[in-house]
Amino acid sequence: MEDRRSHLRRNTLCRICLNNEYFGPIEGNIINMSESGVFVAAATPSDFSLGMLFAAKVLDPDWDQTLPPLMMKVVRIETDGIALEFTV
Repeated sequence: MEDRRSHLRRNTLCRICLNNEYFGPIEGNIINMSESGVFVAAATPSDFSLGMLFAAKVLDPDWDQTLPPLMMKVVRIETDGIALEFTV
């Protein structure tokens, strides 16, 4: 399978909290991260649908907790988690 990703992924492990007007807070683990988004391991990826928008807060102690939540969109759903893309 061809990898068409335009940004290099970096493996990581840190917590993330997702919120929107219908769901949340939902916590998960970021498995990898790139300039364009993150992949989050989710216990129940079937709870998500493509295009869902979330305010995301990285809970890692090395992350600046004074930053506002990042807006992210679900762009892929897999059996072991979801791919989220940064939005503006």
